[in-house]
Amino acid sequence: MNWKKKGQVLSAALLAVTLGACDILTVNDPGRYTGPDLDNALQAVADGVEGRSHLYVQYITISHALLGDEYQHTGTWSGYDNLDHGSIEYGWYGYYAHYHTNQRVFAEQSWDRFERVMGAAEAASSSVGAQVRLARGTHTLLSVMANCESVVEPAPSPSLSDTEVRRVAAGMFDEAIDVSQAAGAPFYGNAARAGKAIALYLSGDYAGAVAEATQVPDGFTYDAIFNQVYWNAIVTLTTKGNNEAAGLMYWLWPRIDKTEDTHSYIRDWATNEHDMRMPAWFDGEIATDNETPHYSQYKYNSRQSPIPMYHSDHMRLIEAEAKAMSGDFAGATAILNNLRGAVGLAPLDVPTDETMMATALLNERFAELFMEGYRMVDLHRFGLVRDRFESFNDPDRRGVGRPTKFSGSTSEAQYNNEIDQDEAARCFPIA
Repeated sequence: MNWKKKGQVLSAALLAVTLGACDILTVNDPGRYTGPDLDNALQAVADGVEGRSHLYVQYITISHALLGDEYQHTGTWSGYDNLDHGSIEYGWYGYYAHYHTNQRVFAEQSWDRFERVMGAAEAASSSVGAQVRLARGTHTLLSVMANCESVVEPAPSPSLSDTEVRRVAAGMFDEAIDVSQAAGAPFYGNAARAGKAIALYLSGDYAGAVAEATQVPDGFTYDAIFNQVYWNAIVTLTTKGNNEAAGLMYWLWPRIDKTEDTHSYIRDWATNEHDMRMPAWFDGEIATDNETPHYSQYKYNSRQSPIPMYHSDHMRLIEAEAKAMSGDFAGATAILNNLRGAVGLAPLDVPTDETMMATALLNERFAELFMEGYRMVDLHRFGLVRDRFESFNDPDRRGVGRPTKFSGSTSEAQYNNEIDQDEAARCFPIA
């Protein structure tokens, strides 16, 4: 089935505070953490490395929601407005790739520290090692979630396409799985398997992805976590009762009931039932721009709300997509109906053609992965951006010429002699 045709290590104190996972460290100078200080605080180092892999998930999710068809700008920020209207340029948002590339290097440096302090064998069978190996793979995967290219080796090294980077990430997750198993740390092992499955299916390797996805147990979730220091920006910047600089896009409004005292849910695409996978709230309030009704996502409703990064429902979606791609529409629909049944929705009929199957899968992915950053990934990988936005007949949001991914890091090109700085030689996908 061809649907495309269809359509840094930080100070240990900061790292500890980030996740709230260890005691305040005792050091010679509280204002400066030296190498020996960190050598005596390996858990804090691991917690920090892992925590940094969570930090930008919130921002990628907002950017993807605005560039895709989940969000529209409802505030006064030009950056959000440019994303919403697809008027971004080459070089913008390359910092997503740059951040995760830098953080991957710090994860590798932390692993080197573990081997030096603990010894190679102990590091390779330690829970802190599992944390850092998982973070390394996660940073690599996220470096191309929103960007079309990145680097995976220290400079000077060439920039690789998103598909090539994902394949490298899959190998890194293998290492994380090995360390997790040796450490007896199945939580990190399951997260690594899920990360590998995502890297593989987004690279087109469905067989490899399913082999990993089926090993992730039902109910598993690995989340980006927030606290009193680091808040969930989806809430603080876009959600009811907060800044409200962005809200759910207007095509969703007819599917959201107006309520006064509590949130509702976006109605199911197939049956018009309330879909509990997509909490939303509209009470008639006008957003920050003083003109647009603010239809708020409400999946995340407190500043500490976690954002799912790896979870079993996503794995089941991978299994369903693999079956759909092989022509097993009944098998794919059975998986989708299991997911629907878990939230009380009526089952879907088995599609009779590719278009119906694609419609079902994309709508179910929209619901299951609501506000997790994957909708724009789907529109890009199936080549749907142009048709989707042209279907709105909205002169302010044209599909033709709309970017479908961000370019790579321009600062990386500036300092890395292996990367051509000529814009014409770099990727910047446009619909």
